[in-house]
Amino acid sequence: MMSDLWKSDADWFVTWFDTPAYHALYGERDEDEAIRFIHGLTEKVLNEDCRTVLDIGCGAGRHTAAFAGRGLRAVGLDLSPNSIATARMKHGESERLQFREGDMRALHRHVEQGSFDAVVSLFTSIGYFEQSEDLEKTLEGVVRALKSKGVFILDFLNPFQVVRGLVEKEVKEAGGYSFSIHRRVTTEWIEKSIQYTDTHGTQRHHVERVRALTPDDWIKALSEVGMKVEAHFGDYALNPWHEHAPRSILVARKSTCG
Repeated sequence: MMSDLWKSDADWFVTWFDTPAYHALYGERDEDEAIRFIHGLTEKVLNEDCRTVLDIGCGAGRHTAAFAGRGLRAVGLDLSPNSIATARMKHGESERLQFREGDMRALHRHVEQGSFDAVVSLFTSIGYFEQSEDLEKTLEGVVRALKSKGVFILDFLNPFQVVRGLVEKEVKEAGGYSFSIHRRVTTEWIEKSIQYTDTHGTQRHHVERVRALTPDDWIKALSEVGMKVEAHFGDYALNPWHEHAPRSILVARKSTCG
């Protein structure tokens, strides 16, 4: 039934992000694009005084590793044990590069207060939470983790462009799976329904949901926790944002001490 197509658990990301099927569907990430993006950020946004960076929702660690490759001490944090295991396997760990399993809603449990020059959330790794209070907790945790005048870089989808380019239905083959994918945009959410059969022959269904937050929504949310937006880019080449841009990348600075 169509209603079942969009049925989702509040914490759907806890289980879905930790499945082999998720990594099969999204495994073909562009590593070179990630390296170029991080190179641009370190050249154009982060000054030479930026030496430490926390990557929340780091996934398999491609951006975290790219920061370490630029000479920063980088820590990647992700809720998924499989993602952290993959990150460690692909990139290793060292004094400069570390990966930690943890929930971005409780950053105080995982990182020390005022310990990072920059915190990043890249490739739409934030905004999944059912309760708005969880997003507030995350942003408050970011502020707590940052040093005075530290920088938060938020890479989010551009909801205006998502609506214009929405593909409602498709079938995708990846990693031995056949995924039947449906998409829709509601007043509050951008949703993707994913159906497939796992390796044991069991039919599976997951619904991804991310809040349809506009740049103005994010600017307001960041302001409420003491961060001021200084720059707004629209793609990974760091061109200026416009309504038809593929991404919405905000650079906000912590304006309070603590």
